[in-house]
Amino acid sequence: MAFSLVADMGYAEHFGSVEDYSQQVTVAGAKQLSDDARVSLEGFITGHLRGDHYLFRDDSGEIGIEIEPDIWDRKQIGPDTGVRIDGELEHESGFIYIEVHRLEISETFPGR
Repeated sequence: MAFSLVADMGYAEHFGSVEDYSQQVTVAGAKQLSDDARVSLEGFITGHLRGDHYLFRDDSGEIGIEIEPDIWDRKQIGPDTGVRIDGELEHESGFIYIEVHRLEISETFPGR
């Protein structure tokens, strides 16, 4: 199944410094944290679910993420592109997902 992970809208908003997201975690670790925890993860955006919702994967598992169009900032990202996401963990209606505040192509995280 092919999908496009490219958005060509706006510029990324800045939500504080990198230090605000110093809690580097895995997907499995993020799922154990409380609502509104600020997290940073490295992995891959592997699919589009609906609207602004995507699927993020690392070696520990998968989690839904929400990326508003202005956060994409014209980045060319495919399912094999290593990325770093910084955001806030959300527990809503029985679902756990990450609201992404910053999205970067990772220079140090290897692609698949």
